[in-house]
Amino acid sequence: MERLHRPVLLSEVIENIKLISGGVYADLTFGEAGHSDVLLRNDIKLLVGNDQDRSTLDRYRTGGEYRDDPRLQLIEGPFSNFIKQTGEILFDGILVDLGVSTRQLLEAERGFSLRQAGPLDMRMNPGVGEPLSDWLSRLTPEELADELYRNAEIRESRSLARKIMAAFNEGALTNTVELAAIAGRKIPGKSHPATALFTALRMMVNYEKAEMEQTIPALINRLNSKGRLVVITFHSTEDRIIKKIFQKAAGRCVCEEPICRCVKEEKVKLITKKPIQTSEEELRENPRARSAKLRCVEKI
Repeated sequence: MERLHRPVLLSEVIENIKLISGGVYADLTFGEAGHSDVLLRNDIKLLVGNDQDRSTLDRYRTGGEYRDDPRLQLIEGPFSNFIKQTGEILFDGILVDLGVSTRQLLEAERGFSLRQAGPLDMRMNPGVGEPLSDWLSRLTPEELADELYRNAEIRESRSLARKIMAAFNEGALTNTVELAAIAGRKIPGKSHPATALFTALRMMVNYEKAEMEQTIPALINRLNSKGRLVVITFHSTEDRIIKKIFQKAAGRCVCEEPICRCVKEEKVKLITKKPIQTSEEELRENPRARSAKLRCVEKI
């Protein structure tokens, strides 16, 4: 199977997920199996690979390295579906990589590309849910601005939302290149100004924030004793959500009250006090990994 996507922080994932012989593992963002194939090269009992992109799973079923391995079980759907589909299985390690794959970025028809004109879609699983164009047809500028700030902390969310809605309602916004242009031109040596915008809209269309806030805490309950949960984020908003969930699970205060009102129950210990970031060597080989951060907890 031709692999376009490079798994980020691969050695760090393997080190922190703490492989054990006969262990049971899960990769909730299976993608092109960059992380999963390495896990399967070890003496594990089961790997559950979950992805909401059906085409990704179908591609692996056709040409994946371990497609016929009885230890591999593939599940289609969002994170919340994984909880339902795996029943009472307890895991020794769970990986969640919140990034978009290179293949999804390169396939213009998916609607994730800033540089190739694609439809206003952005659904992780095409055909399921509402595309971005449907969202824009019913949101007010104020509601869109709230989504932009909530999902990616875009400071100019009000003015940007007004520009987007005006262009869409006038028929001047029909593809992703036109959408990216509204955010501004790219400055050499810096990220495209539309990067945060596309992240915020993708998270909105796929309900990613709600999925994280509801499912990540539930995953902790699906770990064996000393099992580990590893999460890779690519944006400060995502990292802040994961950090807060992990701190709360570790019995630490996460409220902003003058007098702490947190119900403190220590379920995990923090393996990474600070997030692990990509090395200079990895960045030279894979510049897309520059914003990746890894956090890990271990079930008590």
